[in-house]
Amino acid sequence: MSETQTLAPAPPPGRGFNWRGALLLASLALNLVFIGGGAARFVMHDRPGRMSGISEMQLIPRKFFGDLGAGRRGEMMAVFKGYRDEFRGGRDARRQLALAIADALEVTPFDQARVAQAVAAFTTQSSQLAGRGGEAALDFIAKLDDAERKLLAQRIRERSGSRGKDGRGD
Repeated sequence: MSETQTLAPAPPPGRGFNWRGALLLASLALNLVFIGGGAARFVMHDRPGRMSGISEMQLIPRKFFGDLGAGRRGEMMAVFKGYRDEFRGGRDARRQLALAIADALEVTPFDQARVAQAVAAFTTQSSQLAGRGGEAALDFIAKLDDAERKLLAQRIRERSGSRGKDGRGD
């Protein structure tokens, strides 16, 4: 007798990992992160810990605040928060003065004196705002201890590209 062997059909080839689906899922996740970040930017008006714009606080580098401990940072930021309303009012006034310049530029016939007056008013407001920023910086510096003042000096040098008093670096 002859034995008949029955061969089982070969299993279908296995499906590999679905790379296309994984890439689509990763793309969706990344898009949601960016959309969430954009939405958060519109919801949060000011970043936490923001004192004022760079035009008013050119003297104190932001990196210096990172060097301070959280408690001390909050204490020192309170100095600038005391000036917040003045800075906000000054920036609003400066915005209005910039619009006055735009209005003066559109007048027909062109009036050079009106434009010059609008630019002078804008410049005066900007100078006053910068002056108040200097006063805020002085109040801030007066509250620093010796080590913090030296660290602030170092951060100012770093931001300005200087390497130190002797020019060799630290």
